[in-house]
Amino acid sequence: MMSQQDPPPGGGEVSPDWRAVHASVPFQELVTRRGSFVRAAATAVLGWFAVFLLVVGAAPDLAGQVVVAGMTVGFLLGLSQFLLAWFLTWRYLRLSATVFSGLEAAALAAATPAVTGEVHA
Repeated sequence: MMSQQDPPPGGGEVSPDWRAVHASVPFQELVTRRGSFVRAAATAVLGWFAVFLLVVGAAPDLAGQVVVAGMTVGFLLGLSQFLLAWFLTWRYLRLSATVFSGLEAAALAAATPAVTGEVHA
């Protein structure tokens, strides 16, 4: 039976110690920062959707006002939902490429045993 630190038979890659990854400072920072973004993004989307529903439901005359080229306030508020979702997706991808991936690599590096090439009998 292999432990988490034993290299697989045949000289394959060494698997990280997942408990050490979970306990590492970079992983905890990753979880905190990613969770903060997701909570803020969810609050923004749900809050903006609530505004949309309030305007359409409580002020149908306002929602039906034509703003430009036959587009109403309600229609533009509805379109803005898509714009907000696209913006948040772009922002998450930027954070993932610039911040989250670095923290992932640091957490794995902190928990992956160094391969020295020594053979222990």
